[in-house]
Amino acid sequence: MMQLDAIVAGESVRLDARRALYWPRRRWLLVADLHLGKASLLRQAGAALPHGTTTRDLDRLAELVGDYAPERLIVLGDLVHGRERADAPWLRRFAQWRSLHAALPFTLVAGNHDRHMAVTDLGVDVVEHIDAAPFVLRHAPDPHAALHVVAGHVHPMALLRDGRVRHRLPAFWLGPRRSVLPAFGSLCGLTPRAAERDDRVVVVTPGGVVALAARV
Repeated sequence: MMQLDAIVAGESVRLDARRALYWPRRRWLLVADLHLGKASLLRQAGAALPHGTTTRDLDRLAELVGDYAPERLIVLGDLVHGRERADAPWLRRFAQWRSLHAALPFTLVAGNHDRHMAVTDLGVDVVEHIDAAPFVLRHAPDPHAALHVVAGHVHPMALLRDGRVRHRLPAFWLGPRRSVLPAFGSLCGLTPRAAERDDRVVVVTPGGVVALAARV
């Protein structure tokens, strides 16, 4: 299935296989860790990478916006990968995307990579966190005394076995006190860390999202 409904901190949310979380009560669409421009910076460092990853990621984001018609788009940190020259093609592509969705409020919860660039020049609002009970929206999944943390940053993953082959795939980690979204960007690596024992793990597979059985 492409979407899976879940209850997190008493709230109904929808987990989307396109690596997004939708909060129906607020009509907020949440994604994390786009790392726009990563391919460009790696090519400048000598890596032989194809062009088009930013376009594909922004097209996927546009599909989500079109499907959910959110009142607000929130990126949980690391919208960009690093400092870039002003004439980089991906910057023009993002400016075009933002112009097409100019009426959509777009909030970036600042991540560690965003601090290397003037992200406010991209036409987005930048905050350190968002308190929206029962949630606090952050970049890193650091604990909060009273609110359930929804974050990104660690690029969560899960292991699925196919016979002797193990597949490392992006995942949602839904814990009692914090939930972590998969990295949205196509070139993002996956954490070597495992989910915590009490986490519900929902894996993003090529065929959709799959909830793993709880560990005992």
